[in-house]
Parts: sequence; C-alpha cells; structure tokens
Amino acid sequence: MSIFLTLSCIGFLNSRAESLTPKQIMQKNDDARRVSDFETQTTLTTGTSGANDEKTKEFTLWRKVQSDLVHNSTLTRFHAPAEVRNEGILIIENASGRNDVLMYLPTFKKVRRVESQQQSGSFMGSVFSYSDIATPHVEDYTYKQIKEEKCPTTEAQAVTCSVIECLPVSDDIKERTGYSKSVLWIRQDNYMGVHAEYYDLTGDFFKRLDATEIKMVDPKNKKWLAHSLSIQSLKTKEYTHLQFTKVKVNSGISDSVFTQQNLQKVN
Repeated sequence: MSIFLTLSCIGFLNSRAESLTPKQIMQKNDDARRVSDFETQTTLTTGTSGANDEKTKEFTLWRKVQSDLVHNSTLTRFHAPAEVRNEGILIIENASGRNDVLMYLPTFKKVRRVESQQQSGSFMGSVFSYSDIATPHVEDYTYKQIKEEKCPTTEAQAVTCSVIECLPVSDDIKERTGYSKSVLWIRQDNYMGVHAEYYDLTGDFFKRLDATEIKMVDPKNKKWLAHSLSIQSLKTKEYTHLQFTKVKVNSGISDSVFTQQNLQKVN
C-alpha cells in the first residue's frame, strides 16, 4: 500500500476516480505499488494491547515479479533474535492460487512445506499470516464500491478514499487467505491503499490494517511503497508492526535468490 500528490491535483483526480469501476481502481492500485524487484531491511514487532510482552524480530526481505509480470517470488531471511537467526521463508506465488511456501529451519537443517490450508496461519508469531506476506492479485477477487469518504489515516486525511469490498473468486483463495472478504480504503489521488479490514471465514470482522509512511520509491515510473504496516487482531488484541528501512528497488535481483538451494544457505 502507498501515498502523496499535491492538493492542487486532487479535485481532477477524484473526478477521474469516480468514473472508474471498482476493478479498474484495484488495477490502478496494483500498478501503483508494482516494481520489478525490491529489497528491504525489516523489523517485525509483536505484542498484545495492555500487556508488557512486546517482541522484535529482524529480517531481510527480497521480492521480485516473475516472468508473467503478475505473480511474485518473496524470500525472507531472519537475523535476530538468536533463536531465529538464519531461518528463511520462500513464497512462490502460482497462477493456480495455491502458493508454494517453504520454511527453512537451520536447527534441524530441514525445509518444511507450509500447505495451502496452513498459509492463513501466523507468520513467525505475528498477526500477519503467510498469505498476507504474499501479494493479492486483481483477478483473485470480485469488487464492489461501498462508498467514498475521507481516508481514515492521519497521513492521508485530506484525501478522499474509495472504499472497495473484495470477495475471493474461489474456495481455494478463501482457504489460503483465511478471509471471506476484505474491505480496502484506496486513495483517489494515487490509488494506494491506506486501510483494510479483514473478515474471517465465518464472516466476522477480525483484523484491521493501517499503512503509513507511504513514499515514492521509483519517481520515474511513479511507484510507491508503504514503509510502515500495522495490523491488529480484534479477537486476541494482539498487534504487529512491520517497518521497512534501507529500501532498494529495481536493482536487478537474480532469480537464483528465490530457490530452495538459496533458502538453505546459512550465513
């Protein structure tokens, strides 16, 4: 999800956004955040509201668009704390909707496959799931615009958002994500998402996500990236904050990074 244009442009851009279908808005959202590849140092902070139990993990994340220009490959390599050092997770998105997720556990020198029905489970003890770390694809959902309103995050409060309901097109996608539907707040000036609400398979609202520190990372092609993501479970009161630093885009990451052989490398 991502951000910023001058206020003088907003009136024109809002009128243009109103003429788009919900699917066209989501296609523009997909385009606004798509770079060929990126690498970032990442801090994952988890805790429970009202409790003194906050924990932090640090890892490097690499992501690259595959040759079909739609699906992505993602590798995460953990550095700290010591008990997760060198653990890695490789996500290869597939057109079938059944992503390949492999986890390397250096203590056991073993690669474990995370099956599709398990990919809605917690990513490294966080409120994010494995499927959250992968990327959503426009064709995986049907869309309906619910309303327009001022964007809910402080960073974007001067901008109007299109509020879009997203329904998975198949039971496979529901199973993999663990969501019966999601509702997204998409900025009408640059088409970046700033807020999301997720509903579990019984239809209950159970997760809330905010995207901030949205910065242009590729000025030439007008591509954006949210450097801060905060998600909360309404059921457990747990929260997770994901912070990106030292972001590099379009650096030409090799396909060999996203292989099982590389996943098993230990620094």
